[in-house]
Amino acid sequence: MRPALTSAAVVALLACGPVAAQDAIAWLQEGVGLSTRVMSPGEWTPAGGLVHATDPLTLWQTGPDATLITVPEAPARVIGLIDREYGRSILMALVWSDAPVVCGEDLGTIGVDTGLAGFLTPADVAALEAYADPSLGTYHGTYADQLEAEAPTVPLIAELPDGSRFPVSGSGWGDGGYPVASLRDASGAMVAVYAQFDTGTDDWLLPVSCGQASHRPDDTSRRGATALR
Repeated sequence: MRPALTSAAVVALLACGPVAAQDAIAWLQEGVGLSTRVMSPGEWTPAGGLVHATDPLTLWQTGPDATLITVPEAPARVIGLIDREYGRSILMALVWSDAPVVCGEDLGTIGVDTGLAGFLTPADVAALEAYADPSLGTYHGTYADQLEAEAPTVPLIAELPDGSRFPVSGSGWGDGGYPVASLRDASGAMVAVYAQFDTGTDDWLLPVSCGQASHRPDDTSRRGATALR
């Protein structure tokens, strides 16, 4: 689960993080501190350029528990890092570019709830709310059945009967939450967004803040992304 980061922990992460000359997938694989394999269910385009990072089984509403992020409105490769030893889902990411990672931002937290995490556009959230049948309960229906059938070999791109599609991954159980962060290249363009569920190091993998990196993206490139302090 996600503890509060101390200033010493942040300094250690910045000093010991992956080198900047890596693309997002290599950066993530090295940084999690575990031997992982990459799993990809395909591509997904976040129509409208906004995504909620949230538990996709219970946190269907927008609100303070659902992090809203401005992202490229372009096809992203959905990837998961799966622990080679135990088959656990370590991380899920949306990757738009193979440009080297220079910096990024801590965007928020996905609260631990049902053991799932997802990236959904506001339209996907609305479709999920419209599809939900409260009389059936959280763990029933074709959507829940789909998630159960795929677990634990996720991420997957879940589909609703109306055709809505969005990426979902297994996460974990307990109290607390999982960090969500962005990665950017030297031009300030977002290359990836990820949510991390487990780590082989002493703390969560977080990028050097773009405000602390030698290159600072302009304000418009970071519109809608709020870094935690």
